[in-house]
Amino acid sequence: MTTCVLQSESNCVNRVNTARAYVEKTLPGKLDAVYSAIRSKAPGARVVVLGYPRFYKLNGTCVVGLTEKERSAINGAADLLNSITAKRAADHGFGYGDIAARFTGHEICSGDAWLHSVTFPIGDSYYPKAAGQSRGYLPAFGSAI
Repeated sequence: MTTCVLQSESNCVNRVNTARAYVEKTLPGKLDAVYSAIRSKAPGARVVVLGYPRFYKLNGTCVVGLTEKERSAINGAADLLNSITAKRAADHGFGYGDIAARFTGHEICSGDAWLHSVTFPIGDSYYPKAAGQSRGYLPAFGSAI
C-alpha cells in the first residue's frame, strides 16, 4: 500500500502483481505450516480465519488519491488472497469468515467507509474503523464459528 500511495501507478500495479505471485506460489505453503502447527498444538480448538475486505469502491466518491486502475488491482489482489486463505483454512477444517461480502458498500470511496484511508504515519492506514470492527469483522467471526 505504501508503494501505491507514494509512487506511480505503474509501480503500484507492479508491486500488486508481485504480491499476487507471492500469494499464489508461497503463501499456501506458509499457511499450511501455520495451520498444521495450530492443529497439532490444539487438536480440539475451533479455529476461525478472517479474510480481508475489498479496500475500494470502484467508480466511487473519491476524486483524489489512487487511480481506478490501482484501486482495481488492489481489490483483485484482496480477492485472490481471500480465495487462497479460505481454501487453506477449509482444507485444515477451520472456519472462514468472509469479510469482503460484509464490507460491500462500505469500502473507501463508498461514502460510508468502514476502513480508514491514508493516514500519517502511512503504516496506520487501511485499518478498519469501529464500524468495520463491529459490523464487519465481528459478525463474520460469529457466523464462521
